[in-house]
Amino acid sequence: MDGNRLYILGFLLAVLFTACTTEPQNSNVYKSNGDRPLVDPKYTLNSDAKEVSQRKRESEEAAYFSQLMADGKRPPSEIREKFADTLRKKRELFDRDLAKERESFTNEERKKREVFLKSQQQRREQLNREKHAREVRHEFTSELDSKKSDYFSTEREKRADFESDVQERRKNFEDYSREKNNQFNEEYRNYSRRHEDLKKQVAEKIPEKSNGLTLGPPRRDAPLCRGRASAKCWD
Repeated sequence: MDGNRLYILGFLLAVLFTACTTEPQNSNVYKSNGDRPLVDPKYTLNSDAKEVSQRKRESEEAAYFSQLMADGKRPPSEIREKFADTLRKKRELFDRDLAKERESFTNEERKKREVFLKSQQQRREQLNREKHAREVRHEFTSELDSKKSDYFSTEREKRADFESDVQERRKNFEDYSREKNNQFNEEYRNYSRRHEDLKKQVAEKIPEKSNGLTLGPPRRDAPLCRGRASAKCWD
């Protein structure tokens, strides 16, 4: 009986040694970087931003809005279109990078699974090549099933961690986009008023001409003259 137990123990030790040399290790479990900013600088409005502090980033983004709406001469619609285009490109870059990251994670996940299942198959074939007592086969099969269960449980946790991290980063980006959009709308309203004031100032300084006549500002007491090019309608 003691000899049989020693045989079983020796066989299981040999199998475990083989498993340690062929199965993928779980030391590279996916972990998110807790020290990174909520939104990577490459996805912010300032395209030249690097790893900077929150205060520095906010200062640079304030400069971005100031530069975008600097002179007040450009049509407001052009300003809005430029901002929307910048934010759209940032979103497209964010989506592309996430897609590449997901593809890389999935490919690595598949490769490790193939290596693991191949090692499991090799160990089963090693057992079947020789005759062993029922007790040996039972313990060996139980050990394989346990390892398989542990492996896929670990892989599910890694996948869940990855998906959770992706979801968190997307939420942070959406919150950032919403915040910048609200900030733009506030600046845009101010810019639109400034643009209209500038147009009025220009209109007052440059006399309008119609039919060879130099016309001043229209008479305020002549509403029927609106849209008419008659000298009677002008002071």
